[in-house]
Amino acid sequence: MHLGGTFSVHRGKGEVFSFLMDARRWADCLDDPHTLEVLDPGHFEGTLTTGISFLRGTFRFRGEYGDVTPGVRLKATVNGSGLGSGLRALLSVELVEEGESTAVQWSADVTFFGPVATLGEGIVRRTVDQKVAGLFENARKRLEANG
Repeated sequence: MHLGGTFSVHRGKGEVFSFLMDARRWADCLDDPHTLEVLDPGHFEGTLTTGISFLRGTFRFRGEYGDVTPGVRLKATVNGSGLGSGLRALLSVELVEEGESTAVQWSADVTFFGPVATLGEGIVRRTVDQKVAGLFENARKRLEANG
C-alpha cells in the first residue's frame, strides 16, 4: 500500500534533515510502545508493540538509511516480523526550502505478509495510515517545538 503527504515546518532544511537522520529522535515520534537500538549511523533495530484490528502484539524490526542526499532527501527501509506476519516498509522523504520554512514531502510503501495481509486492504490501510500520519504529525510538532 502506498501512503504519502506533505507538511511544512518553520525550520531550515539542515535542522529537519538532522532530525530525520537521527533514528532515536524519529522513533520518539511513534505513539505505540517501542524500543530502539542504533547499531551505527545508518542502521537501527528495535520492537514496536501495536495492533491492527483484532491482532495485537510486538513486531521486531531492522532498518537502514539509504539513498541519502544531505539536506535534500533520504530513504529508509524497515523490515519486521511479528503477529505471525512480516512487513517491509520503504520510506522516502524530500525536503524543499520555502523561505524560512521547509516542506517535508514523504511517501511510504508498506507491504504485509502473513495473517495481517489477510485482514483486508481497508482495515489494514486505515490503521497503517493513522499510525504513519501520527508519526509525521508528531515529527512536525517536535520540530516546531524545539528542532
